[in-house]
Amino acid sequence: MKTQDELRAEYDRLFEAEDYEAAGKLLDFIEPISDEEWLKMLREAPLDDEPVSPAQRKRLDEAHAAFERVASQRVS
Repeated sequence: MKTQDELRAEYDRLFEAEDYEAAGKLLDFIEPISDEEWLKMLREAPLDDEPVSPAQRKRLDEAHAAFERVASQRVS
């Protein structure tokens, strides 16, 4: 029998593969987690776990700088 962590990983893999029927069937074997465990996972999760290319980072930095300029003009 697989551990709960292994079952969750398999569920994630099936869901990512868009095999929703198999993923749904697997949910019957996964025990729910507590509210405390869920909140801990949320607190420890990275803000963004997707890789960002240098070009995307540059655009994000430019957008942030533009936002800061607009925000500072409204305060002044």
